[in-house]
Amino acid sequence: MPTPASRATAAVLCLAALAAPASAQTVLVKPYVQPGDGAALGMTDEKVLCWFTDQKPGEFVVEYQVPGGRPVSLKPERVALDFAKGPEPKKADAAKPADPDDPPEKTGALPPEREQHYFKYFARLSDLPFNAEVRYRVKLGDTVVREASFRTRATPDKAVRFALVGDLANGKDHQKAIAYRLAEEKPEFLVALGDIVYPAGRVSQYMSFFWKTYNDVDAADPKSGAPLMASVPFYPVLGNHDVAAKFPTVPDALGAYYFFHAPRNGPGVGPWATPLGSDKAAAARFRADVGDSYPSLDAYSFDYGPAHIVVLNSNQSGNVDQPKLRQWVEQDLKGATARWKLVCYHNPAFSSSPQHYTEQSVRLWHPILEAGGVDMVFAGHVHNYQRTVPLTFAPASPKRDKRGRADGTFTLDREFDGEKNTLPRGIVHVVAGGGGATLYGPGLDKTAPLLRKEHGDNYADYTTKMVADRHSFVVLDASPDTLKLRAIDVAGKVFDQITLTKPQK
Repeated sequence: MPTPASRATAAVLCLAALAAPASAQTVLVKPYVQPGDGAALGMTDEKVLCWFTDQKPGEFVVEYQVPGGRPVSLKPERVALDFAKGPEPKKADAAKPADPDDPPEKTGALPPEREQHYFKYFARLSDLPFNAEVRYRVKLGDTVVREASFRTRATPDKAVRFALVGDLANGKDHQKAIAYRLAEEKPEFLVALGDIVYPAGRVSQYMSFFWKTYNDVDAADPKSGAPLMASVPFYPVLGNHDVAAKFPTVPDALGAYYFFHAPRNGPGVGPWATPLGSDKAAAARFRADVGDSYPSLDAYSFDYGPAHIVVLNSNQSGNVDQPKLRQWVEQDLKGATARWKLVCYHNPAFSSSPQHYTEQSVRLWHPILEAGGVDMVFAGHVHNYQRTVPLTFAPASPKRDKRGRADGTFTLDREFDGEKNTLPRGIVHVVAGGGGATLYGPGLDKTAPLLRKEHGDNYADYTTKMVADRHSFVVLDASPDTLKLRAIDVAGKVFDQITLTKPQK
């Protein structure tokens, strides 16, 4: 029979159990750095720290310090994200790719459909000086969740290194090895050239395939990836797989908008933005959840060191016909004072692979890019590496034919070699779609004759380098005097490199 003392002890234990939380909050995505609203190089810079947890209660604090400054402590904002269970894929839909030129991507094992409930935390670090390394620490109570550093943007007189790669996360080993090689190069930032996560850009697919490779690993390793995003901001380019899940039929579609924070200097909402469907209530909830990420991810630009970079959404083929978007691109390039001007979108204008070859709407942007003084254009979509000679292109018509092709007149600069002759006459186009997805072959020796035979003058021998048998990425070293490109494969070998220069103003 219990004694009075034992009954009192039991009562105290029961009260303690009721007072304590059932379990501690679980961090599902560790803190990572995002660009925030840093567009032009004005007075100061901004970065955004983000992370995701389950929906148990927890108290976070962000601590950071700039060189020579006082420590700053702030509390993050929090958004609750709730996604209903998605529809089970139909067998017919799973077997048939939406695009006949886009074979179904083989991915790692996907989790079963389920409800998802997260807290998203984010903190805006504002008024940061340029050319600085900022240390930060995110704490949950007394526990340090992540401690790392990032670079603020460089001023135009400084040299910078950055990486570009597309067609990334499918849950396979190649993406992990590429992440490891990227970390070896120590870029200040990375431009993700679309198809960031397969197969359809859903939140659940980011949780399965993306964060475990580029953020939530303890140390860089070719078998597991690298904690790149703890220090390296990713600038997103939207690809077709990023918007493949239909919203709002698939509740967690358009995952990129929940995870990325890009500069907000684009043309705003319009036909060029990713469509949100006809359910106005669902669209309003989506926009409330993602905040200013919609529609800023669809078109934006930024300065970083001596480079000005424009990011465009090429998923909507009609975007090239939108006067407001075209005007925004023209004015943005005209107003840019950076030494080097780069444009990034997902679908390549000039490719020598049969896959996606006829998707040529972005060719119609070329006169605008030429007039704006663009030096290089980067794309993904085609899962290999390609580089053109410098070229100009005069469209024969403002419209595409029934197959999606845009005919026109090519002018190719074959004297440029990027070594002895470094002054290009025209724009160099690079496909860097070897970030992890299944490779597209064969090589140039086989594809060029086939394309020439099938497409006639719509195709030209503009490709001077093509590597289709290995995964790869691109690193750019931009200085006030030179723009140097290196293409690096999954083994860490440099297999292509060029240097661009231009006359002094």
